[in-house]
Amino acid sequence: MPISGLSDDVRIPRLGKIRLGIRVKNKEGVEHPEKTDYFVFPKEGESSLRGALVKAFGEEPKALRILIPAEDDETWCEQYYKLYQSSRDMVCKGDGKTACRTVDVKTGELPTKTTQTIKYIDMPCKGRECPQYGRTGCGEVMNLRFVLPEVPGLGVWQIDTGSINSILNINSCAKLIRRAFGRISLIPLILSFDPIDVKIPESGKKSRAYVLNLRTDVTLAQLADVARNQAKQFAVPDMMPMLEAAKEAQTQTDIDTLWGDGVPVDRDTGEIIDGEIIPPTPADAEFEKLGRTPEEKSQPMTFANPGEFYTACLTHFKLDKSAADKEIAMYDLTVPAQRVKAWQQIVGTYQK
Repeated sequence: MPISGLSDDVRIPRLGKIRLGIRVKNKEGVEHPEKTDYFVFPKEGESSLRGALVKAFGEEPKALRILIPAEDDETWCEQYYKLYQSSRDMVCKGDGKTACRTVDVKTGELPTKTTQTIKYIDMPCKGRECPQYGRTGCGEVMNLRFVLPEVPGLGVWQIDTGSINSILNINSCAKLIRRAFGRISLIPLILSFDPIDVKIPESGKKSRAYVLNLRTDVTLAQLADVARNQAKQFAVPDMMPMLEAAKEAQTQTDIDTLWGDGVPVDRDTGEIIDGEIIPPTPADAEFEKLGRTPEEKSQPMTFANPGEFYTACLTHFKLDKSAADKEIAMYDLTVPAQRVKAWQQIVGTYQK
């Protein structure tokens, strides 16, 4: 039996971090971060996959070909107000309404170097109105996690950004993609690092900055086709219910077919049939009703709907729905062009 709350929790391993800057030394030899206009891969000593990263994208890439691993935003684009201390890492995390903070048990304030015992408390999060916001350390942080399908390893890569423009861009692009395709996960995308001109509030002057964007270099039709194939190849656990739900929704629209919504139904009346399904006797006349002659069975065929596709499979190749689905798992039968490709797949396998 699974452990409630533990066995159901699936974590995607992190393969490494990709940064948006490097550390350099000043004249006094003190290190400080410096922004770059390219993605910075881990060094040789930090990751054994650096060679594969460079081979796929080059030494200083400004774009990465990625896949989002899951639908849950908390999994792939976690974003909070966060406060860090060099000696204790993160000491406060909030969403603009509530926050969880680490405090000194004795003082009830943020821990210091002399703090011996700490505790965690829930408190209101004031966001940008918090005294700790800004130069004192608190700020918006997005942990962006994604798959690099061209790089070996089963897991995700992570980029952390505190750029408000980058966070807004990623959120906006994700909304547009979801509106177009109903999901964000496992769709081939390009994560780019692009220059923009921003105005500095204190001086009013413009400055060049680099921000993250999600893009695609294929048409909507191509993207939908590739996304279906990628979903089959790189499916992670939380994608499976979505794929099954989509399959079930499609099946329920085909009540006029022999298989209906998963139970035997009469094709003419839609009534549920008690007992087992009795397949019709294969007949070339049935095939002719679908607009083709028996001699044309090996040629690409256009079906009006998924129901006609399955009827042809049963009538001419004695395949039930389950057997047909195994052969055409990568095709979306709600798309006419995909039904043609699926039929070619069936013909290539079963045509004698």
